[in-house]
Amino acid sequence: MKTELNRNTLNSIREEIKRNQLGLIIGITFLLTLGGMIINISSNDKAINQSLNDTSELVTRLYKFTKNMNKNDLINYMDSVVQDLPDIDVISIVDSNNNRIYHAHHELIDTQFDGTHPDFSNISSNFLTENSTGPSGPQRRTYSAIYDDYGNYEGFIMIIKLRTSMRIVTIRTVILFLFVTLAAILIELAISVTFTKKIKHQFLEFAEDLEGTKFLVDSMRANNHDFTNKLHVILGLIQIGEYEKAQSYIENISIIQRETISLVMNSIDNASFAALLIGKIARASECNVKFILDSNIHFCSQDIDIPSEALVTITGNLIDNALDSMNEMQHNEIRNNKQNELCFGVMTRPGFLLLTVKDLGMGISDDVKEHIFENGFSTKGQNRGVGLYRTKQLIERLGGEISFESQKGNGTCFMVRIGN
Repeated sequence: MKTELNRNTLNSIREEIKRNQLGLIIGITFLLTLGGMIINISSNDKAINQSLNDTSELVTRLYKFTKNMNKNDLINYMDSVVQDLPDIDVISIVDSNNNRIYHAHHELIDTQFDGTHPDFSNISSNFLTENSTGPSGPQRRTYSAIYDDYGNYEGFIMIIKLRTSMRIVTIRTVILFLFVTLAAILIELAISVTFTKKIKHQFLEFAEDLEGTKFLVDSMRANNHDFTNKLHVILGLIQIGEYEKAQSYIENISIIQRETISLVMNSIDNASFAALLIGKIARASECNVKFILDSNIHFCSQDIDIPSEALVTITGNLIDNALDSMNEMQHNEIRNNKQNELCFGVMTRPGFLLLTVKDLGMGISDDVKEHIFENGFSTKGQNRGVGLYRTKQLIERLGGEISFESQKGNGTCFMVRIGN
């Protein structure tokens, strides 16, 4: 009856984690898509302005070679230029008397330009870009001044991109990002289903020991919370318009997360143990603690037969105690200018395991050292003091031993040895 109850509880926990995972996947994907969409649209606007300026300069140079053509030849030539520039909707040439000597819409040729006349005397270059409204509707336009060989002002050229065309580009960008988002979610869901099936039997193995499961779930929740903090940073950068910094931040955290997960997964071949470490690394980040993995970290399940729940319980208890000690150090402001660090190492060889957890926390005073493994003994208040007691019992049941070295105010190092 108890086993069945535990199994049902684990199934409920597994479903909750699955829902959280799906929600996190979809939330992150949509947020990253939104950020990428905003950055892309902003880049498109800059690209349009640059394209207008470049095209305006090109057309101005071309006009210098064609301005002496007769009217029909000039119209035919400029029509061919418009056709060869698909990113530009309208070209208009206005002389010094505000008469349109050319317009992409021929019915406007030889009519008076009644819009705002650009004042090139107040700008440092011969180009001016602005938003305006003309006979063709709302538009982004660039003016370029025309001068004769003696520097006399002859009029100006307008290169126009209609707002309707710009909206089409924006809509296409949005549709593309939505399509990519949908595809990404489908791929992530497929990976999630596969991953869920792989870890399902691991959860069922925890049915006899809920303590181990508790540490795993807490670690995964800490990982979710760490992701949420990062999302808040990304959202804040986007809201204040720091799109390049947001992009850089996303790339950096992706690289760090990928490298950390890759190191753990390549060094630890036990999925539950690896998941616990990834979660504890996230929790350490929340606690402003630098989590350092030993460069020689290595765990091979074939070397030594230790149940996954035992690994989770032993490691989870020791890491949590180390984080609590450093959190107490920060709370008491005992060490203001030193980095809080937690060093974790695990090494196996056939028939042997060595696990170490070293912190720079409060340390253990001499009068407390001989009592820390006693049931119910704690310096943290009532209803505490069972973690290290159960950890020691579990290690001894596996045929191992636990020891520690500590110096008050400088930290503690716990060492677990199992096997020979």
